Amino acid sequence: MTTSVASVACLPSATPPTSAGPAVAAAAVIGLLFALAATPAAAAGRKEPPSVPESQAIDGIHDALRASDCALVASRLNDGLKRKYPSVYLLAGTLYEQGLCLKPDWERAARLYQQAHVAGEPQGLQRMIAGLAEGGRDRAAAMYWALEDPSGLPDECLAGRELRNEPEAYVAQLRRWPAGRLDACVYLVGVASAIAGEIEYPSVGTAYAVYGRYQMDFHPAAATVEWEELELRMGNMGGAISGDDVRERDSARVKQTLRTALQETSHRALRRFTKPADVPTQWRIQREFAFNIHG
Repeated sequence: MTTSVASVACLPSATPPTSAGPAVAAAAVIGLLFALAATPAAAAGRKEPPSVPESQAIDGIHDALRASDCALVASRLNDGLKRKYPSVYLLAGTLYEQGLCLKPDWERAARLYQQAHVAGEPQGLQRMIAGLAEGGRDRAAAMYWALEDPSGLPDECLAGRELRNEPEAYVAQLRRWPAGRLDACVYLVGVASAIAGEIEYPSVGTAYAVYGRYQMDFHPAAATVEWEELELRMGNMGGAISGDDVRERDSARVKQTLRTALQETSHRALRRFTKPADVPTQWRIQREFAFNIHG
């Protein structure tokens, strides 16, 4: 008997530099910026898929959520946090951010996202950036953490990155940006990070062993995201396979399941953020997302 683990990897790709756009820096919550800056940088992504015990811990929390048993959710979360499971840090941060079974607490959510990031869970950083960017919660901190992986960001949004190790100086640099630029950059990194942080392998894709690689093209001035299919493969399905399974596997529903998941995620991200008025029309972000199942 084999166990398969699904993963989604985000591979940033460079985009051409763009012309300057208007902008202004706004006040930031400097305390949060300092607190987050004090933590050591983590690896870019998980080197290994979650262990069987970690996957079982996540499944147990999801089961408790479906049963609306918040006491059991809290108990299982605490157990997973004690064991320092990266995906439990990520899930706990999401529950605190959304107020599901836990009292909404953004600062605690941000700390848990950061712990997930440090533990090697790449979506931790992405969800933290998206949360900081949402509603202008802490625009300076959102830009600060977006510099952790600046590939693909327009040059205007990278101004002052040499000051990243000096948070006060970096925030002062943001305040000197032209009017409108900070809002535009925060919108761009917010949407892009929300997409990268929320993409999950759809259950249909794992059930039918669908592999794929897609390129995202985010046009922030138009508030649109387009997906190009770069690769689509059908792997070997495990267990007993019926004729109906084989026929369904060749259906458009199964073959489009990865693209559908990506489109739904990008639509949610675009609805989550309000596009500011002055986003340069030349800006683009292109990134690749790969869906793989590890046996």
